[in-house]
Amino acid sequence: MQVVRKLLTLIRICGVVALGLGVYAWLYPATVKKWIGADGSPGVTTAAVASKAPAPSGGLKTGATPGQAALLEQPTVPAMSTLPAIPAMPVLPPPSSAQRSVAHWLGTRFHVAPGAIAPLVVEADKLTREYKLSPNLLIAVMAIESNFHPYIQSEAGAQGLMQVMPVIHAKRYEKFGGKSSFMDPIVSLRVGAEILRDCVKLKGGSETEALRFYFGGGDASGTYIDKVRAEQHKLNLVAAGVRVPTN
Repeated sequence: MQVVRKLLTLIRICGVVALGLGVYAWLYPATVKKWIGADGSPGVTTAAVASKAPAPSGGLKTGATPGQAALLEQPTVPAMSTLPAIPAMPVLPPPSSAQRSVAHWLGTRFHVAPGAIAPLVVEADKLTREYKLSPNLLIAVMAIESNFHPYIQSEAGAQGLMQVMPVIHAKRYEKFGGKSSFMDPIVSLRVGAEILRDCVKLKGGSETEALRFYFGGGDASGTYIDKVRAEQHKLNLVAAGVRVPTN
């Protein structure tokens, strides 16, 4: 009889403890989850499972749930603060009637889409006025240097529409995003225009001598200057509304 009483007392105590635990779990569920672990096994947390799981190699890992394996296989993305800042390019205005005529003529002449050349013509005209160069000089240089093929590269390593040497002029590209911008047509035009402007200043305001310096000098520089000037003359006529053969 005494044993039965002790057993009943023990059952009452266990019931009180269970009730207390139930109330605690209801009031503090987050704490209870930390005790039992996020995967439902006592004493093991998600972080512990992830730290013990083998490195990802393209499939589910032994010892990890499918959800944990998916998390482990997510590629590491660098923080936005560590990525290089690339300035946003301004939106160019629509081409004028004369600029559309020039773009169409160039597109036919060099077998390039006029719609792709038109923004370059607009930007070149803007830079020409800003740098006080003669009309259509920059467009003529692009035509002779690259035939308006933006990804062309010379044997010497000159790249882009204006055939700029990125190794020599790397600093000029920094404000446009660095090496990643070498082949951008608008960036190539802007950097080449800066170089030609500086050449004109260096040569006392002479565009002819600036073109010779831009080309790199030598016996062939005279032929280069003649080609640029001839192309510039044709472009001036086209912009003025004159019909000029494209051959």
